[in-house]
Amino acid sequence: MDPVLLKLAVGGLAVLGCIGLFFGVGLALAAHKFAVKSNPMVEEVLEVLAGAQ
Repeated sequence: MDPVLLKLAVGGLAVLGCIGLFFGVGLALAAHKFAVKSNPMVEEVLEVLAGAQ
């Protein structure tokens, strides 16, 4: 295999990996910033209503 093509392929994989890492960190930060706290009373009511069928 041609060393130039191998270098090009490895460089492409590195760029794709960096882009994936960048967007992954961005999504994790956005998920943390826009997280919604759940009300514990909702879970209690759903738990009681689950057996009321």
